[in-house]
Amino acid sequence: MNPRRQFLTTISAAAPAAALAIGGTSNALAQDGSEKAFLGTWSFSSTVSNGFVFRELVSFSSDGVLSETNSFLHTASRQNFAPFGFNVVANASDGFGTWSRTGPGAAKAVFRKMMFDAETGQNFGDLLVIGTLSVTGDELKAQWSVAIVSPTGAVLVDLGPVTSVAERMA
Repeated sequence: MNPRRQFLTTISAAAPAAALAIGGTSNALAQDGSEKAFLGTWSFSSTVSNGFVFRELVSFSSDGVLSETNSFLHTASRQNFAPFGFNVVANASDGFGTWSRTGPGAAKAVFRKMMFDAETGQNFGDLLVIGTLSVTGDELKAQWSVAIVSPTGAVLVDLGPVTSVAERMA
């Protein structure tokens, strides 16, 4: 057998095992596969467990980066968290995080917003948001778990679940 044919035979036999070793995780990267249904910017209507509704814009990039902003908690919001059992009036940054597909039309996401005491400007922690998402065509649905955490990650207050429905921005 000539050297080129022997090389091709060896590579053909080894390729499936190498592919399993490299890509053997259950989560697909954002850019993997032909499904790119989540990519782009979405306009969300999000509802907190107490019935409060707010608007949110979320962008999903092909490299797994997520960016977020909303009408509820932002740099000038002065949001009073006392009704949630946390005695602070706060402002927050935009949200930044990651996302990955978990299957066809399904994904998981996590992002954080740095939180600041509205009176002193001091950072006291982050709003941590973890969710599961599903997309069908131009409609996206999400279930989020939301908590305020200290800079070390200790939960300061669990804000409970948030549900969202979104349309893709044209």
